[in-house]
Amino acid sequence: MDRKTKQGEVNPSPIPAGLRGQILESGLLICSYYEGVNSWRRATPDPVPRIFSYMVLTQMIAGSGIYWNDQLGSREIKPGQWISATDDKENSYFGYRENFIEDSIGFCGPAATALARNSIIKNGLFDFSKERRLLPVIHKLRESTTAAFLEANAMLVSLLFEFHHATRETDVSPVLADFNRLLQEIKRDMNHWWTVAEMADFCNISENYLRRLFHENTGMPPKNYLDNLRMNRAAELLTETSRCIPDIAEQLGYMDPYHFIRRFSQIMAMPPARYRKNFRSEYS
Repeated sequence: MDRKTKQGEVNPSPIPAGLRGQILESGLLICSYYEGVNSWRRATPDPVPRIFSYMVLTQMIAGSGIYWNDQLGSREIKPGQWISATDDKENSYFGYRENFIEDSIGFCGPAATALARNSIIKNGLFDFSKERRLLPVIHKLRESTTAAFLEANAMLVSLLFEFHHATRETDVSPVLADFNRLLQEIKRDMNHWWTVAEMADFCNISENYLRRLFHENTGMPPKNYLDNLRMNRAAELLTETSRCIPDIAEQLGYMDPYHFIRRFSQIMAMPPARYRKNFRSEYS
């Protein structure tokens, strides 16, 4: 955010110039901090994308705002939520309807780059802690000694790892929750043929981000996941029921049973009839 009111404290250079090289040798340099800074609110919810010149960890402590990146789209920021931003991706966050009051730390250096490369630092809006966890780091910086600056670095790195572990399970929790609901909906009605566009729209994310979520959570692209899901269900129906193959194909959304037979043979390495003969349950 470019404009700030005089409320709160903004320190764009907490490390004295003469000590920056020495502190950077530790791998991390804290470039700036905001404590309780009250931003101007925008009149519209339209994002103004920007790329930061350093990494940012921000907590909105009060107010109302909008967060945006090209994968998530726009999301409402609620008090207590956190924003993490790297220095290579476009982000936007700002006050909307109310001012955006934040604690924030900006940082850079080879350690920060390595953490981002390994997804310890990533772009997004997260639920973490309602407490103002950046304040101890900021208070340590105010001691203005070399030892205090190095200790602040260590405190920030520890906080980043804690943040990573706490948010990894709920990675961008609204999006992951939507993605899990999508998987449940796909399993509930396998007769429906989902397009990538429909699935992305269901989750309110871009198609590229949807493909990334499928790779990260299922290990395969969307089409392969859908095909494997259908064929595993087909295998259950073949071995546990006496239903004919055209009926099974129709239940799984295949209007042409020959298309189903070809796809089943490709994925399961044998035609449906042979699979049934080889693996049919004695109780079916």
